[in-house]
Amino acid sequence: MTLYSIVIPVYKSTKSLETIASQVNDLQKEKGYNFEIIFVNDSPFFLDTETTLSNLVVRYENVQAFSLKKNQGQQFAVLCGLKKAKGDFILTMDDDLQHPVKEIPKLIKAFHADPQVEAIFAVPNFKKRKHDAWRNFGSYLLNKMDVIFLKKPEGLYKSSFRIMSVELCNTIVNNYNAMPAVSSLIINSTNNIKNIEIEHNSREYGKSNYTVRKLINHSLNNLLHYSSVPLKAIGLVGILVFIASVLFIIYIVVRKMIVGTNFPGYASIVSLVSFFGGLNLLAVGIIGEYLIRILREQQKPKLDDLLKESQAPDRLSALQKQF
Repeated sequence: MTLYSIVIPVYKSTKSLETIASQVNDLQKEKGYNFEIIFVNDSPFFLDTETTLSNLVVRYENVQAFSLKKNQGQQFAVLCGLKKAKGDFILTMDDDLQHPVKEIPKLIKAFHADPQVEAIFAVPNFKKRKHDAWRNFGSYLLNKMDVIFLKKPEGLYKSSFRIMSVELCNTIVNNYNAMPAVSSLIINSTNNIKNIEIEHNSREYGKSNYTVRKLINHSLNNLLHYSSVPLKAIGLVGILVFIASVLFIIYIVVRKMIVGTNFPGYASIVSLVSFFGGLNLLAVGIIGEYLIRILREQQKPKLDDLLKESQAPDRLSALQKQF
């Protein structure tokens, strides 16, 4: 029977995890699917989450829970879950219930309806998203940046609610970088991607951990890790500035030979030095960002090294203790 792995990164969640596990198992009974639920805990220091996950592993046979040794971020949590997945097809979703479990069959049907497709991003109608306005605006800007810098097809939107083939999953796991973005890795790996529209729920428990700072960091990582446009832009600007400088020098020399000129003023010298000095610093700064990422790439950890040793409780022993 076809096995579908559902990978869910977890950060300080409790009640929502119980709801997800319950709804997925109800869906499995109702539709006859075979699901494997993989929770990856990115908040190992948060005892309530650890306890909740341990209880879910005991309660449901198809639930697995893994904890990272330390907080590594959502993207690494997803990658670790992808590596542990044993399914024929892999789904990923968030832990906050904003991705409705009832929409999973829609993803599966859409995937099997198109033999050419390798991944599907499930996205809500932009006007019906339940995020804050600033986050919706940030997502809009990110999408425009992806089209320009990552050569993402126009009209394709990224999402953390997605399904992919196991072959694509293995490609991503084997080719991630030091600061990964799973959706960008998918886009870099295949052109056979499409969107489907789904519902989007409001967050039921707690507050979002998605901040402006994280949005900026994510944007910067996407820009520098998956695109060489900034380096090419600096090279182009450098060429244009060099040409402009040569023309300016020729102008000064010709003007002096024909009409003569006074000693250049202090303001002109300071302006030119400031302009070119600033340009140099900008170029060095961008190159420095690339160098930082090259260094981190050399220190890229293995996914297995990020996970704690499996400490899944024995179901039989746990059930005996309850009675």
